[in-house]
Amino acid sequence: MKIIRFALLILLFLLSYWAGFYSYEKTLWLAWDQTLGGDKPATVYWSVLAYVVILVPLYLLICYTIELKVKRRLLRLICYPFFCALTFMVPTAFILMSFGGGSIFSAESLLFYSFFSSSGITFGIGFGLISSFFKKVSA
Repeated sequence: MKIIRFALLILLFLLSYWAGFYSYEKTLWLAWDQTLGGDKPATVYWSVLAYVVILVPLYLLICYTIELKVKRRLLRLICYPFFCALTFMVPTAFILMSFGGGSIFSAESLLFYSFFSSSGITFGIGFGLISSFFKKVSA
């Protein structure tokens, strides 16, 4: 069962990353009527780097802490996406500092905010579903 849970978490990481990337592209399209064009490889590179280095460990830390501290299952299902989405500023600051600074209120940072907050919501909901499924199976 641990192998299945691990495989589902890997799939969830991929799904939440691409959900965030889709949110980034749609925010760019809706707010500025633009597409990524030639910036797509650089955007994918920096967002994958921030996602793997910062968000993967942070999401796991948040979700396992909630799993240990919050006893009510419904409250946990609400806390997972809420607190994972609140981490949106950390990877954005990482990306901005990699380029030598920048404003956390700039248009580019708002795009990354939509990316990482929607990724957090997706991961939190998925983690909650996986956790509740495996709790029922093991019980």
